[in-house]
Order: sequence, then structure tokens, then C-alpha cells
Amino acid sequence: MINYPDGRKRTFVPVDKSKDHRLKQNRTEEDRIRDKYIKSNMGMAFEADVSKTCDFYREREEADIYKRPTPIRIVRMSKTKKGMIEEAYFEEKSTTDYVGIYKGLYVDFECKETIHDTIPYHMIREQQYRHLELIAKMGGIGFFLVSFKTVQEVYLIDCKKILALTKEKKHPGFKRSFFMENGIRVRRGYNPPYYLLEAIEKAFPDRFSGQ
Repeated sequence: MINYPDGRKRTFVPVDKSKDHRLKQNRTEEDRIRDKYIKSNMGMAFEADVSKTCDFYREREEADIYKRPTPIRIVRMSKTKKGMIEEAYFEEKSTTDYVGIYKGLYVDFECKETIHDTIPYHMIREQQYRHLELIAKMGGIGFFLVSFKTVQEVYLIDCKKILALTKEKKHPGFKRSFFMENGIRVRRGYNPPYYLLEAIEKAFPDRFSGQ
């Protein structure tokens, strides 16, 4: 018998297939435990693979793209150990996940992952919209890298296509079909985990046509 990390016994409860378990009122304890685990780890493996991809390209000197460090606010430093932080907390990220340069062009993008079929508006913070809008206005390459975890698909989409619709807000979010029609599906690999540069050039052909 495999128990839960908190020591509770795991019991098998037959799933009632006549009920829609996507609805809150129909969710079982098993559903809630699974969803809590998935949400707590959401995006971590995805971002780890994106970072490995960036490391791969940097080592080959093809592009220099890196993950922005999460900003922290230091509350107290150690009085006995030099340079040691005793108390600090994470501040909310103000911009996007990754930044860098590729073929002389500034690259800036945000990663999102979902277990559902839609990326809701609230998953993209207002400051991220504003930041990417500024990047686009200044001639940089700004985009979203979106992972649909349950179907193992990743799409790269020009931020301008997202920003244009956020001003309308006539629907609750962006469905997977929207990314299929307007974005570029990113090929998976072993090393690199994602063929990111290939996808960037396909998504912004006018920026690389003369290179």
C-alpha cells in the first residue's frame, strides 16, 4: 500500500463516470489531491527544459538567452556569517521569464503552462502585457511560449497577436485552437529539449529573411 506524503492511507474509490469531474461539486478527494500536486509543480519541468534549451544554444554560441532571476526582498542578513541571508521573501515578478539576443535581435518572452485547453486572461499579468507591448514597439522580438501539458504540445506565438485581443476581451481566454491557427508548434528534441530558434525564425520570418 502506498500512502500519501502526510501519512494518510491511500484508498481506492471507483470513479463515477456519470458525473463531470471537471465541475467543482463533483470532484473527489483524489481529484483535489492530484490537482493540488499538479498546480504546485505547474511549469517547473517546462521551464527547466526551456532553460536547458537556452544553455544548449549558449554553449554553441548561437544565441544568448537566459532566465531572469526571481527578485527577492531581503529582510535580515546574518550577523555572524558574512553574506548569508537569514530572512527574505520572493517579490512578484514584474516582467517576463526569459531575455536575450539572437542574430543581433533582442528576444524577450514569457512561458505559460496549463493542464486545460485554454490560457485564461488572468494567467498573464497586466505588467507582462505592458512589458511585451513596449518590447514590440521598440522593435524587439516578444512572444509567449505556451505548453498544453495534457497533450504535450508547445506553441510559440508573437505577442502582438495576443495583445491585439486583450484589448477586446470578448472571450475568457485563448483556446488551444487559437495557438494552433496563429502560432508555431515547437518541435521537441533531446538536446536541445525544444527547437526554439527554429520556431522563432518561423514566427518572425520578416525579421530573419535577409540573414
